[in-house]
Amino acid sequence: MSTMLNFGRDVQGYNAYAPKPSTDKYSTTLAASTAATVTVPSNFENWIVVFSYSPSSSVWVSFTTTAAVPAGATLASSGSELNPAARSVTAGTVISVISSAIASVGVTFYAVS
Repeated sequence: MSTMLNFGRDVQGYNAYAPKPSTDKYSTTLAASTAATVTVPSNFENWIVVFSYSPSSSVWVSFTTTAAVPAGATLASSGSELNPAARSVTAGTVISVISSAIASVGVTFYAVS
């Protein structure tokens, strides 16, 4: 059963970003320049995905295509984001991650209504 995103409350009763541990968790240790993918679960339509990375890692993430490490020394359009923290996604989205060096990546999903 998937974990619904439910904000915890602090000692004064205000919402705090402290969700319960999720049951939909994935992890990988990326080999250098080798992309890995995970598909957003389909038992709910909308999700929050939260990423974690090994310290000092540069991990590129794409929600639309295979992630790519940037090449060249100029700014160019990209379909990948560097180390995003969290994003809203829909069921069935394929998330791709890649790094130019060995990196550990955690991907945690929270269902939202």
